[in-house]
Amino acid sequence: MKHFQSSVTAILIVDLLATSGDVTLSWTSPMYPKLYSNDTSVNPLGRPISPDEDSWIGSLLNLGAIIGPYPYAIIAGKLGRRIALLAVALPQIISFLIMAFAKHIYLFYFARFLAGLVVGAGYSLLPMYIAEISRDDNRGAMSLTLNVFWAIGNFLPYVLGPFLTVYWFNTALAIIPITFLVLFTISVPESPYYLVEVGEIEKAEETIMLLRSLSKEEVQEELSSIKAYLKQTEDGNFWDIIKDKTLRKALLICLVLIVSQELSGFCAITYHLEPIFESASTNISADLSAFIVGFVLLISSFVAPFLVDRAGRKALIICSCLGMCLALTLLGIFFQIQDLNYCTKSINWIPIFSLMWYIVFFNLGICSVPWTLTSELFPNNVKQIASSTITSFCWVTSFTTTKTFNDMNQWIGKSGTFWVFAVSCLCCAIFSIFYVPETKGKSFSEIQNMLQSVKIREVEIDKKSGVIKDVEKGIYLN
Repeated sequence: MKHFQSSVTAILIVDLLATSGDVTLSWTSPMYPKLYSNDTSVNPLGRPISPDEDSWIGSLLNLGAIIGPYPYAIIAGKLGRRIALLAVALPQIISFLIMAFAKHIYLFYFARFLAGLVVGAGYSLLPMYIAEISRDDNRGAMSLTLNVFWAIGNFLPYVLGPFLTVYWFNTALAIIPITFLVLFTISVPESPYYLVEVGEIEKAEETIMLLRSLSKEEVQEELSSIKAYLKQTEDGNFWDIIKDKTLRKALLICLVLIVSQELSGFCAITYHLEPIFESASTNISADLSAFIVGFVLLISSFVAPFLVDRAGRKALIICSCLGMCLALTLLGIFFQIQDLNYCTKSINWIPIFSLMWYIVFFNLGICSVPWTLTSELFPNNVKQIASSTITSFCWVTSFTTTKTFNDMNQWIGKSGTFWVFAVSCLCCAIFSIFYVPETKGKSFSEIQNMLQSVKIREVEIDKKSGVIKDVEKGIYLN
């Protein structure tokens, strides 16, 4: 604690947990060729996996992620955000070590499911913790540093996977959560929101002073804002969200964005990136193509944090979805031409170009802005419940898309699969234009006031007198 300088330092350390989580998403891309190999020096199973085993290795991560948010939400609420985040790192380390030594397919299944539990928990906890320790004026940018570290996690398997054995690859990946565990334990504080919530006001004050590098007098305004925000709410549950019109709207917005994020096909595509390039028969090798796309994923992740507090959340999501729609449409056209047995030699640059374009626009907004909104749109009493519910819906959708990806390719062809993803992106863009609120630069209290003001808009206007009447409350407004 003595050497802790600012919230930025804490956030960068916490972001390591995002990297170790998203490593598991693209883990399959370089590992599938090894697990399909007949070479026992490459494949630790001693035999090639079947297509069904392929789908379970990919989708069990998502199945675990559906469950993970709920127990960790309880830990975060009862024991604090700090303990919950530490409890995420340990299973990640165990998961990587199991896969390093696994000789049986069921050990891979178990390790992937275990990794999924903590990935789901991380997607729920990380945006919440970062939002709670950030300043109002840079909360969007700080939240989107997750985007950068998620991208690093997705990129690492493309860099290391093709060149390392299954043992050394997983052992190397275990270093990331171990590093987080050490640094986080030594230097990162508890959320001031949690400390105020449990009545530890002095500790909350000290934490804000450390996070902001300010004096006691200078943090009083922020401390008072936190107290006022928490006083507005009492303990809530899921039915409180369903019964409250404003919270239902917030939940619907976040669910649509998160489900659209997964229906854009990101997990299915990153899980099968090398197989996609192999089926496209491009001049560039599949592993090199996957590396290039992963590199673009990493570089493009730096854009959104600089734009989110300037352009706003809403604009980024709309641009992101429209760009992805165009990229997926173009990719579908390529595979349709290939299915019709036309020569694609002159256009075999389209798959890598389309996927690079897709990744850039995915990173621009839909990748992380929905998680930022999830941490912003709900009051403290239902934030953990809402976050857990939204995270579970995310991974239910991801499980469905990854488990059925190969089946969709067989039923409607690769072109049809990518066009389905494209339509999902278009629908999300249209939805965002009409329903997604803008929260940039607003405090949590201001956001709640903005959402609650929606209730006043249900009005009737007397045509003769011009008097405006609140329909819900039955009172005249002027």
